[in-house]
Amino acid sequence: MPELGPIEPLLILGISDYHCHCDFSADAEGSVDDYCRAAIERNLVELCFTTHYDGSQDGISSDEFIRIDGELHPVSPDNLAPYVDAVRQAQEDYYPLGVSVKLGVEFGWYEGCEEAAARLKERFDFDYFLCGIHSLDNLCFWRHGANKGCFDIYSLEEFAERYFDQVIKAARSGLFDAVAHLDYYKRKAYNHYGDAVADIHRNYLPDVFRALVESGTSLEVNTAGVRHGLKEYYPRVDIINAAKKAGVEVANLGSDAHLPSQVGFDFEGAAALVPSRVVEDRD
Repeated sequence: MPELGPIEPLLILGISDYHCHCDFSADAEGSVDDYCRAAIERNLVELCFTTHYDGSQDGISSDEFIRIDGELHPVSPDNLAPYVDAVRQAQEDYYPLGVSVKLGVEFGWYEGCEEAAARLKERFDFDYFLCGIHSLDNLCFWRHGANKGCFDIYSLEEFAERYFDQVIKAARSGLFDAVAHLDYYKRKAYNHYGDAVADIHRNYLPDVFRALVESGTSLEVNTAGVRHGLKEYYPRVDIINAAKKAGVEVANLGSDAHLPSQVGFDFEGAAALVPSRVVEDRD
């Protein structure tokens, strides 16, 4: 009988969710285990956790938190460590059950954060380092309590120029695997600026796409826009198609789940927009 060589692992195609927030994110509910079980129920092959890690431009993070064992703690690398441990343990626990669990983080971009982001990457071996842009000049995309948001401060033209400038700078930093929900601002911007919000990206996309291509930074297809009542993804399909034509990698689906029931949300409609993920068979 001829001697057999090493057996290569069987590769399978499947759908993955690369943007999920479990209860380590202060605005999410459900444990790591809850999300993993939800991924199995949805027949996903991979689940990447991307808990929020949001600092601030002046270095003060007192209003940004990580939840550990039900209690809120200030954002810091030390306080992120329990999250990292929980996700790595989930990979060991759930891979044999049919879902590969990946360690990611959604790092909240602000100008000047590059050193902090690089240090975080050096400490933890992330599988996926996602850039989330949720504010400009420490002004969020909507009001928190009595504080004004950036829509209250900037005209539509000023907002667009500032926002897409930050996208370009984030891409050019070379720190991130992907930029999350490219036109996420529209979730609240329509309430402030009206229908003109729909077209503010047009003059900026060539420069944005060039920065993404040159830095090797991808875009995600984030289905939460439908859940937010917009009837379209972040970014919308015409932007996704334009990005692909420009050579931008559109690599991952993300539900932006903040509840286990939201894992894989509307992936039936969005799956055609990204390549199927290839993973090793567990059998």
